[in-house]
Amino acid sequence: MTHGPAIEALVAAGLARPVADESFDRFARLVQRQLGVPTALVTLVLPDAQVYPGALGLPDPYQVTRRTTLTQPLCGETVRDGLPLVVEDLRADPRFASRETVTELGMGSYAGFPIFDRHGAAVGTVCALDVEPHAWSDTDLATLADLAAACTAELRLRLERQRAHRIQQVAVHATRRTRMLLDLTDRFASATTLDEIVDALRASGPGLGTTWAALTVADGNDTGLTLIEREGMYPYLPRLWKYSDPGVAAVARARRPAFYRDGSSALRDLPTFAPWIDPSLGGLALLPMVVDDRLLGVVVLEWRGPHDHDDESRRTAATLASCVAQALVRIRVLEDRHRVATTLQAAMLTDLPHVPYLELSSTYASATRTDKVGGDWYDAVELDPRSAVLMIGDVTGHDMQAAARMGQLRGMLRTLAWCQDAPPARLLRELDRANRGLGLTATGTATVARLDRTGPGEPGTGDDACRLWWSSAGHPRPVVVRADGHVEELAGRPDLMLGVDPSASRRDHAAELRPGDTLLLYTDGLVESRTVSYAARVQRLVGVLEELHHRPTTELPQAVVDRMVHGTQRDDVAVLAARVR
Repeated sequence: MTHGPAIEALVAAGLARPVADESFDRFARLVQRQLGVPTALVTLVLPDAQVYPGALGLPDPYQVTRRTTLTQPLCGETVRDGLPLVVEDLRADPRFASRETVTELGMGSYAGFPIFDRHGAAVGTVCALDVEPHAWSDTDLATLADLAAACTAELRLRLERQRAHRIQQVAVHATRRTRMLLDLTDRFASATTLDEIVDALRASGPGLGTTWAALTVADGNDTGLTLIEREGMYPYLPRLWKYSDPGVAAVARARRPAFYRDGSSALRDLPTFAPWIDPSLGGLALLPMVVDDRLLGVVVLEWRGPHDHDDESRRTAATLASCVAQALVRIRVLEDRHRVATTLQAAMLTDLPHVPYLELSSTYASATRTDKVGGDWYDAVELDPRSAVLMIGDVTGHDMQAAARMGQLRGMLRTLAWCQDAPPARLLRELDRANRGLGLTATGTATVARLDRTGPGEPGTGDDACRLWWSSAGHPRPVVVRADGHVEELAGRPDLMLGVDPSASRRDHAAELRPGDTLLLYTDGLVESRTVSYAARVQRLVGVLEELHHRPTTELPQAVVDRMVHGTQRDDVAVLAARVR
């Protein structure tokens, strides 16, 4: 009988079904016509049956059903031996007289030749049968041998076609899976916040065939898992999955993936999850993320209906959990770095001095992304009771090195402002020379503004005007909010940024501030946008300041940031305000 891979190949090619096949019926007609016999068959021998894709002259009902279940079929011997079987008189031969071919099918003679698959294994026969004894001539047998060879060629062609189709399917599937895994890697590699990880997890669902995904992370005090909420996606789930719950504890303690075909099977292992898992739920997977023997959290996946988790499905789910775990580790490293850098940066942004004739206020907001640390800074120095210098700048870069360079550059400018009674343009020129000469070689932008009280009275008497001198090294121009609410961006073209050419000429620009007027210095993070032009954003800032001009100085910088910056903050922002008393 035909066994193993040969049977699998016949089944895959659709040849094991008991149905008529036009090509094999043609071979049966040729046998019948050439040999002059009433019955001609193309038989495929299966372990428990014989099917006849080509058949003529079989008695009812076998001609219609195309299938028999003979226990000792003659074709079986032909397949077993891989050799032709020729019998002129079956009834007279004691080996075959009691066979079902004689007793049930009523045949009296048989001539059958094997047909072979692509590996050379006999899988069936081409045979001629007669109800009476039949003397098979050499010509008959030669014809039958030729037709068997042609039938073998047809069978092999069918099997090769199916094999090629199967290989193509495997290749397409492998390509899709590779693309899906690459997409997974790309999505999670770019995630820098927990919300972005949840978004990537949700976006991965269609590729995995899931309809729902959730992320829980282990809390810091080892009491449970915290569900990462994202825009109310999981309103029916508890925020904290406590380890005191036996079901949660079992998942956390096992630290290995758990796969369930449906909600009912999940509840058998996790009965305490009954408030949140319905028995009619589809397939479910709980994927613990363990790094260095430490549980980071659990990824939860759900399928729409019952889902049988095969090896590939489990491997893909494990890959997803690995991608999430790596993203979590990376985010924690970035958060630590960001925390150190922002702490350093905040430490260098000292308290503003008390200037009798000015109200000073400032704010600093770091970027939302944990892998971004800015070099924004501000400072103010009181030179004497009648003069003060305000400074703001932005060092190129978004990392710890940028924060360190910012500290050095700010310190040098602060020292220059204190030691030299010089106009802003000269201070910037000296700073640029020191930046190059001392080997700091930082690049960035800055604005220096000097306010000199011009009124005759004592500081703070309320009738003092201020003369403003300012110079910009590639930095946004200052904005003045007049006491009556009118807002203007000061005229004057910014000069070359710092760190490019220390010999570049720099210019001072002048303006006057009356009591109640407010000078606003800011970094470009306040107005830059990827979707709106710089000029439009500056006009937006002017409009915001017109609306906020009545706010106290202490509230103004933060109020401006709140109105101008929405959603994900891509850059650091520093704002410094000075209002003439």
